[in-house]
Amino acid sequence: MPIEAENGTLYSALLQNAETVALICPSQGSGFPNKAIPVTSLKVGDEILLMIQGGARHTGIEIQEFIVEK
Repeated sequence: MPIEAENGTLYSALLQNAETVALICPSQGSGFPNKAIPVTSLKVGDEILLMIQGGARHTGIEIQEFIVEK
């Protein structure tokens, strides 16, 4: 999932395609707090909030990971 920040920096995220995995979408000026949207409900053009952190995460906990592409 490619993600472009407001400053033009490109990021990528690898997400499990499951209803139990959700991203936070910003409130649309409605006065309501941000809401979680399941990955399975995301559509092209949806806005999400992104927090840049080092390392990969699994269930919110930072993990050490290593990927070998063949």
